[in-house]
Formats: sequence, structure tokens, C-alpha cells
Amino acid sequence: MRRYSLLIFPCAAVLAGLPSFAQSPPGMLPPSITGRAAPATVTPAGGAIPKQPTIARYQNLQQHSPETAATVVALRTGAEWLAKRQLPHGRFLHGINPALRTPLDGDTEFRQATAAWSLAQAATFTGEEKLLAVAGQSVLTLLTFTQDEANGKQFPTTSAKTGGDVAFAATLALAIYSMPTLDAKLTTEGEKICAFLRTKVQPDGSISCGDSSHAECTTLYPGLVLQALVANRRNRADASKDQVLQKCFTYYRAKFKAQPHALLAGSVIPAAADFTMETKDANTAACVFEMADWLCSVQHGKGDVKHLMWSGAFPTDSRGQATEPTFETAIPARALASACQMIRLAVPDLPRYQKYRVALTESLAFLRSLQYSHENSNHFTEEFRRNYLLGGVRVAMTDGNLRIDSTAMVELAFQKFLESGAEQ
Repeated sequence: MRRYSLLIFPCAAVLAGLPSFAQSPPGMLPPSITGRAAPATVTPAGGAIPKQPTIARYQNLQQHSPETAATVVALRTGAEWLAKRQLPHGRFLHGINPALRTPLDGDTEFRQATAAWSLAQAATFTGEEKLLAVAGQSVLTLLTFTQDEANGKQFPTTSAKTGGDVAFAATLALAIYSMPTLDAKLTTEGEKICAFLRTKVQPDGSISCGDSSHAECTTLYPGLVLQALVANRRNRADASKDQVLQKCFTYYRAKFKAQPHALLAGSVIPAAADFTMETKDANTAACVFEMADWLCSVQHGKGDVKHLMWSGAFPTDSRGQATEPTFETAIPARALASACQMIRLAVPDLPRYQKYRVALTESLAFLRSLQYSHENSNHFTEEFRRNYLLGGVRVAMTDGNLRIDSTAMVELAFQKFLESGAEQ
């Protein structure tokens, strides 16, 4: 097992309270002190101007709709909850049972990488240096669970036998490519991981993710692999990468038509939408529309009087509409945000945009109802709420347990909505 001699950020720094915005660097001393005239303003090379984080446009929440303002607050508190869960060795506390005030079992590298991915996205979205520190430490820690082969490819050493190694690799790559800046070392690691993922692509375009008897290996994991490969292509484009992706999208578009599933649609759409925005490929645009249209048709509505609390959620279990929805509604919700962004930036379709936006905002309302807030946690002590509950996302309405992956997936949906343009 390979270890990295890279800087590991101190945990104490990342568990402190998070500031609203990153601090500005110190300015120049005035002429009254230096005795010299003030230097002329210098324009950066190429006229480049430092890019403000996306959250800068949400400084005045009163200028935005109620659902947008609520989502901004939910994203901030969720990111803070995740950051507080990081332990000194770089991993996150996997979960908490609030009723018993005890840690949860069931930790996996995949769930750890999902938390790292979410915090890397949050660091890019907010510009928060402490979120970046947490995400960076997590990524470096998780890279120690990988090793190099003689041909330069990289694969996870996790012992999971249900496709968790492929899901872990894909999500770790997504965490790497979501960092605000990439140094040469991380870029190299991302290339190696994605080279490993491409070895999982079969001649027909399917992705081998492990034992097909496990639902996630045929629904969630392939889409995560596609998202990682699209992120890798964005970082370093290559015609051979495009060919692999087009073959995969063709396969999963046909597979979805034969066996539609909300997690398959929810995980493939973000990859297909990003690929469409970069290449203007008509086939992947059609794939996005077919899957997003189907998601809107199966969403739980307000007309279901027996399950009013499920309104806005998606049935992500193959057993159908009667199964209680969970935090996994975040996966189709994020997909709809990606579809809205694709329509705004690449493939105009106003009727679909309006339909997707309504479904998206309703799904986000359901997800916010799963997040612990001051209003729904009054039965716990103030200290316990502040340290362990506020911002965390429950697994389901009737399951009050908190997990890093439940909070991370919901955070990813919030963030995608706020950067998609659908929040306007």
C-alpha cells in the first residue's frame, strides 16, 4: 500500500467554525508610511481577473426566491456538519445514531470519498479555505488506499466485493477534479484513476462494476464512472476518451429504455449533460431529455393523500412507489438541475426547462425536510444539536440516523441547483 509524503492539513483548523467568506490578502502600505508614491495599478497577464466564488451572488438572500434562500442556508449548514465530522487521521466519522448518541457501523471507502467529493464542490462553490482544507486532507488520506501497477494505472485496494472498488475510484476521481485548483500531483493521480476506470468499460459500452446481483452495480455506479470520465475529459481532452464516452452513453440510453430506474437516470444525466455542453452532441442531449422526462413522470406528487410527506421525492428503490423514499432523492434532483443547466447553456427547450424546474424545486423541498434544523430538533439538548445534528441529513423520514453519504449527496444536489441557473 503506497503512502504519500504530502502535507496533511491539521484537523484542528478544519473543525473550527467556518467563516462566511475567505479572507482577503493584506493590501499595500500607504505612501505616508513608505515615503514612496503609490504604484500604478497592474493588470494581470491576459487581463485575467480573479473569479469570484458562485456564492458571492447570494450575499443578499432577500433578493432571491424563498426556496433559493432556504437552499443556500441548507448548503452552508450541511457543509459545516460534514467538515465537523473529520477525524485527526483524515477520515470522517461515518454516522451518528442521535437516539442512542452512538456512532454508526457500515463505513466504506465509497462513502468517505462521497463526503470528500461534496466538500471539494462546496469549497469551489463558496471559496471557503477551511472547506478546501478538509477536502484536501480527505483526498490525500483516501489516495493511500490506492496503489500503482506496473503499467501506470491505479486501482483501489479496498476489499469490497460488490463493486465498491469501482464506485470508490469514480468518486475519488470526482473529488479530485472538483477541487478549486489542481496541482500536477493530483492531476496525475486523477489520470491514473480514470485510466483504471476505462479498463472497466466493456466492448458493448457497459461498465463492469462488480456483482450485478447488487442493484447499485447496475444503477448508481455506472453513472458515477461516467461522471468521473467526463470530468477527466474536461481536464485533458482526447479523441479516444470521447469515443469511449459516446459508446457508454449509447449503451446506457438503450439500457434505460429497457429497464428505467431513478438512480440510473440520476447518475447518468449529469455526465451526459456536461458532455453535451462541451461537445454539443445531439445523442447525449436526447439521452438527457428521455431520462429527465421519465423522472418527472414518476415523482411523488401532492395528490398522493396517503403519503403527503413524500411529495417531491423520487422512488429510488426497484420495489416501486410503495417504498419510503430516502435521501437518495438527491441523485435524481441533482440530475434535473444538470438538465436545466444544459437547456440554459446548450440546448434551449423552454417547456422542458419549466417542467424540470418545478420538479426540481419540489424535490429540494423534500430533501430540506430531511435536514436537522432548529425547528425539528428541539427535543435534543442545545449542545448536542449544535455539535452533532444541525445541518446533517437523515436517511429517511422514519430513520433519524445521520450518515456522511446522506448529507454529502444532498449537498451535491443543493450546490448543483444553485449554480445551474434554475434558482433564478
